[in-house]
Amino acid sequence: MRPVRQEADAQVPLRAVRYSSRKKRWAQTSNCARGVREPLPSTVRLVTWNLDFTASDKKKRLLAALSYIQQHVLDCRTTSERPEPCCIMLQEVHVSVFAEILNAEWVRRCFVVAPASVDKWPDQAVYGNVTLVSRTIPVVNVSTIAFSNSKMKRNAIFVDIKLSIPAHEDEPRLSGGIITLRVANTHLESMPEGAGARPRQLKLIATALRGRGMFGGIVAGDMNAIGPADETIVEAAGLYDAWEGDNDDEEGFTWGYQSAGRLPPGRLDKVLTTGQEGFVVDQPERIGIGETIGRDKWVSDHYGLLVDDVNINIINRVGQINKSTTFFFHAVQLPSSSFNLTTSKFMMKFSVSYLALFVASTLAQFTINTPANVVECQPTLLTWSGGTGNILPGATPNGAAVENLGQQNSTSVTWVCNIQSGTSLGLTLRDSTGLTAQSAPFTVNPGCACFS
Repeated sequence: MRPVRQEADAQVPLRAVRYSSRKKRWAQTSNCARGVREPLPSTVRLVTWNLDFTASDKKKRLLAALSYIQQHVLDCRTTSERPEPCCIMLQEVHVSVFAEILNAEWVRRCFVVAPASVDKWPDQAVYGNVTLVSRTIPVVNVSTIAFSNSKMKRNAIFVDIKLSIPAHEDEPRLSGGIITLRVANTHLESMPEGAGARPRQLKLIATALRGRGMFGGIVAGDMNAIGPADETIVEAAGLYDAWEGDNDDEEGFTWGYQSAGRLPPGRLDKVLTTGQEGFVVDQPERIGIGETIGRDKWVSDHYGLLVDDVNINIINRVGQINKSTTFFFHAVQLPSSSFNLTTSKFMMKFSVSYLALFVASTLAQFTINTPANVVECQPTLLTWSGGTGNILPGATPNGAAVENLGQQNSTSVTWVCNIQSGTSLGLTLRDSTGLTAQSAPFTVNPGCACFS
């Protein structure tokens, strides 16, 4: 069978692999974790390290790097000790030593690996990117983009992971919902002659990080930021640098001290984010400084980076608390014949539930916007304007409350949809004078369900 031809720069689905100790082999994982159960982690640690495919002793250096990350970065003294929730992103893994990652006991016990094999790298690549995700984090999707403008066979590997929003202290539940974070591992085009290719490569990654259903995104790896033009491509791609210092601050330099290159030292390796509120990324710190496998034989010509904490905090996206304003979601049962849901296989009838939202505002026009693409277990921004007066506790329409979103003082709120796909909903907004506004009906779209 002839291979399917992929569109240039398309995001192509992949499968991660997980080792089965019972079957004594690696097996593909599912790309949709419908069996996800709480509690899930709300924080994750990130490690990125370019391992230098050109130097000799490739196997020794790879194994030394894995051992260093295991023992000195993630504090696992034995191969049976599981790390805290983490993603490890390696670049320039040579094709001849890829199997050593799969053979490592600590990796077999504790990680999911993407890609499954070197044939998932760009065609004829002799080195590439490998991402390890600790088994404590559900991986629900894996994909790759092979850059069409790359003469060096470069790509990006994406893993979509599930994390929990911390519940409020007064809420009797395990979390405030489950979100999907997309983490990219990349190696942009090298050398001054690659300067023209890097901006488009980073923009492709940025677009993918903002894909459908994503709470946010992070990309880490070797950005090859070696010239003045590279100082602007992060902002041009709409991304934000987790490094808080200046570009010429040597405390951030990751290359040039353990190599004999013709370029000056610089901050080639970076951690970038989509930057929206809702998750906080610690400033990266350097790792692997001075690590050797013998006299003057560096583990890599690059230092690695560690982000000690990526923290999910939806409270930052919801806004400030105002004690005079309370929001409630309510379900109001309507006749089951009101709406039909048609799928490719069958037609089903669903009762329409209305989500009632109470808000205080002083704007003249009173409206609530119909949300687009509401996905189960994913955050949705609800926005409105207008209304008069304060909403008092108990001023609710008929019907039992689905969820109390707490007190707000803004004109928007982020709601993690905890209603199953296929359900038809509407939003009703009401102020203390009795004035109401209503959205158009919409249907919850399927995602990787978080319902047990």
